[in-house]
Amino acid sequence: MGETAFNQIHSASDALIDIVFVHGLSGDAHSTWDCGGNDGFWPQWLTGDIAPCNAYCLGYGATVFEKWARKEMDMFERADNVLEQFAGKGLGKRPLVFVTHSLGGILVKMVLRASVDADDEDWAAVSTATKLVIFLATPHIGSSIANIVESVPGASKHIKLLGNETGMLEDLNKAYRKFCAANDDHVTKVYYEKHKTRKAVLVVSRESADPGIPGANPVAVDRDHISICKPKDRDDVVYRGIKRHIERTLSSATPSSGALAFTDYGAKSDHDRRDLLQKLIDANREIEYDYANDAQNKFARGYARTGLFSAAKEDHDALLAEIETRFVTHVFHPYICKDAPEDAVRKALQENVLDPIIAKSFGGTKFPASAVLSGLYFLTEQCHIRWDKPI
Repeated sequence: MGETAFNQIHSASDALIDIVFVHGLSGDAHSTWDCGGNDGFWPQWLTGDIAPCNAYCLGYGATVFEKWARKEMDMFERADNVLEQFAGKGLGKRPLVFVTHSLGGILVKMVLRASVDADDEDWAAVSTATKLVIFLATPHIGSSIANIVESVPGASKHIKLLGNETGMLEDLNKAYRKFCAANDDHVTKVYYEKHKTRKAVLVVSRESADPGIPGANPVAVDRDHISICKPKDRDDVVYRGIKRHIERTLSSATPSSGALAFTDYGAKSDHDRRDLLQKLIDANREIEYDYANDAQNKFARGYARTGLFSAAKEDHDALLAEIETRFVTHVFHPYICKDAPEDAVRKALQENVLDPIIAKSFGGTKFPASAVLSGLYFLTEQCHIRWDKPI
């Protein structure tokens, strides 16, 4: 495959985040992430297990032998091509996550560097929106297999890139370190293989997998270079880790990072137009209605008094965005949608929504516990969250 293929594999009208999967050398947009069987395409597991998201698989030409790679773009050209694809799809408006394998991680670092340097504001938005990059067996200082295959006549330009023949990998990693240092809310996570591929070579060692970024401590996985990106099930360390890191990214998202900045909480959402009483009845919570209604009315009056353009309104919007994101990510999808018992829902609500939000400030405002709970009911009234499982 020579052309860039950017396929959307999942969409949500209320998406909170965009996730892009990027394969490596000789991979493709589907088989790289397919574990086999009827339900082996694990990116689909992820879209069902986390908050509403858009998910994409990026495919591109990256063959091993030069005779097939001659018509393929070099990776610098590919990075620009990918940014144009992203701009056309509107990526950069929400927090953005990359899940990469091998050479795919190098391509993503090139994309981010090109984005940082771009004059096109849509291209530049990609690096600003990128909050998490997960590297699965990506070489940052050279790969063992490149040195071996390079001795084979006809090795492609992509192999030479993996071998750091020109020092480009080191230069690119310096640019990526600079990008991470300039963006405090950006997170890098790394996994590397411990088994030799085809019992012959350890493709990416710990030393090669380490980008040298604080907090990006490489995690060893009992897999080879090919199988590391094929989790055997939802309990696989790689799958659980990726899911956890994406959920943490969602939890830390602020209104300045993408779609949450443009939510109009003063207007009711079109997703679920039932009134507050009906929502609580459907969730077997009608006993809460009197308190909930009083609480959301108090919040609504205070919210209206902040005006349209003020620091107070920004603080209230930030609070509501945090409540919505945490509730959807840590309570609604993992508990309410899975028919969890009420005590488990309440525990998750307290530990993952109320306690963390009460402990932080939003702009110049630290909201009391009563305001956080009132905001939760206000979001229910405004149809941004629901307490019952969708039918």
